[in-house]
Amino acid sequence: MKINAVYYSKEALTNFRKNWVLSMGAVTAVALCLIVIGAIMFIAYMGNQFINKVESQIEIEIFLKDNAPYGQIEALQNQIVNWSAVKKVNYVSKENALKKFKIDFKDNPEVLQNLQGNPLPSSFRVWLKNPRTVEATVKRIKRLSIIDQVVADKNNDIKYGSQYVSKLFVITRGVSIAAGGIVLLLIFVSLVLITNTIRLAIFARRKEIGIMKLVGASNWFIRVPFLFEGVIEGALGGAIAILILGIIYRATIKSIMGGKWLVFMRIPLDQGAFMVMLLVLLLSGILIGAIGSAIALRRFLKV
Repeated sequence: MKINAVYYSKEALTNFRKNWVLSMGAVTAVALCLIVIGAIMFIAYMGNQFINKVESQIEIEIFLKDNAPYGQIEALQNQIVNWSAVKKVNYVSKENALKKFKIDFKDNPEVLQNLQGNPLPSSFRVWLKNPRTVEATVKRIKRLSIIDQVVADKNNDIKYGSQYVSKLFVITRGVSIAAGGIVLLLIFVSLVLITNTIRLAIFARRKEIGIMKLVGASNWFIRVPFLFEGVIEGALGGAIAILILGIIYRATIKSIMGGKWLVFMRIPLDQGAFMVMLLVLLLSGILIGAIGSAIALRRFLKV
């Protein structure tokens, strides 16, 4: 079947104008849902950036014995650094550990005054390519035959923040699932609203559709304008959502991120990612309109 896009577009626009109250209701509903979806997407993006920042700071510290043989220390470093899960391994000498300690506690002179000599051990700091492999990597380190020769107690001298790492991963997984569930719910609501709007439009034109069938119009000839109408409603809803989110972005979020409120997060605001999100919203609006129309036509258009 040859599709005359110009004709079907005109028919869809005519239907849109004739039923403008219902159509604007569908457009508004889609726009509101997409605004909420867009806000959730942006919050999820910023949350994910923050989570990645926190996770990137997860490291394994291996505190070494003062009398550990240098050859064994070097052998341990060479073993760990060659693992596929390991990003890099830094050796921190006793002297550098003391320098860092003094910098960290420069605002607490009473702590430094009570410091006798250099009680800090040398250590390895291990960074991973994927922070979520930290527990498996620690277990692997503890299983090394050489580990007992370079650390005094492998259960206490190998640290990675075990008290909060597991909780962090559980929280991030829960937040991701919750955000995804809310987005799916809002998409479902948009589909229901578009479907009901097209269903009412079909019901209002049932006599006209009956006449078209009597003169030999095919099912597709009748259906396609309704599909186009759903696409138009979805696209308009997406465009409105993009406009409002763009205003919010420029007037509120950008100023907040550029100010002092969230300086502690130090998360770069990627404008490119924001533009991609807006494009996704527009395409989502079009897709919601098309799918909603298709559902309404399949379930309610008896031609």
